[in-house]
Amino acid sequence: MTHPLCLAHLSVQELSPPQVVEVAAQAGFPLVSLRLAPAADGERQHPMLGGTPMMAETRARLRDLGVAVHDVELVRLTARTDVDALQPLLAAAAELGARQVLVAGDEPCSDALAQRFADLCALGSRHGLRMGVEFMPWRGINNLAAARSLVDFVGAGGVVVDAIHLDRSGGTAADLQQLPLGQWAWFQICDAPRQRPATRDELLFQARQARRPPGQGGLDLEGMVRALPPGCVVSVEAPLHGLPDLLPPAKRARLLRHATLQVLEKAQPDA
Repeated sequence: MTHPLCLAHLSVQELSPPQVVEVAAQAGFPLVSLRLAPAADGERQHPMLGGTPMMAETRARLRDLGVAVHDVELVRLTARTDVDALQPLLAAAAELGARQVLVAGDEPCSDALAQRFADLCALGSRHGLRMGVEFMPWRGINNLAAARSLVDFVGAGGVVVDAIHLDRSGGTAADLQQLPLGQWAWFQICDAPRQRPATRDELLFQARQARRPPGQGGLDLEGMVRALPPGCVVSVEAPLHGLPDLLPPAKRARLLRHATLQVLEKAQPDA
């Protein structure tokens, strides 16, 4: 079973988008995920919207290095989100040739939130973009069931499954077997200690700064990979910046790719 590999921006979060593309090419990744909008208040914002020099540089590196953009991040969705105001982000995603946009629900599912998501899906479709809802334990859409409920209600988009968020929200690989094929968006792989964090601060720090390379923690990655549909993109999102002895970006990306390939191989039925 073949799963295209993607290098997520968070794994090399200190880099700008054109630098992420260059490192992905050096490490052998055919796809990248680029963070064009911040996931948290105060996070660095790269000048990528509206025909900037950095956008032109990123497009040139994508073309010259043979790397493609799989998805862009991040829409923080609430019932009060002005979807029309997201037009520049979606236009930038389309300009980069992205296929998907990552959406985080910042409050629990409601009729109003579902309507905003429906509006976002409609706007995205005009740019050739599909919306992927990623559940995170500290957000309003905080588990697999909540993400499925939103996608079911709207009848559009898909679910992004991150290995650490699945485990930390109480989910298991068996739960992924129940996710309909048409609702899959993509899978984000990383590892983490088996013991779950005891506090919200620890949960956030681990998720954003101190994960582990695939196969070097206690998550049931092989079980999760076995539940993936054929051809599902596997995005390697393993930020290690809060751990000692951080490798330079290119060496880190190569290590993460190698570790991911080892997990994928072990997950094969005949392994």
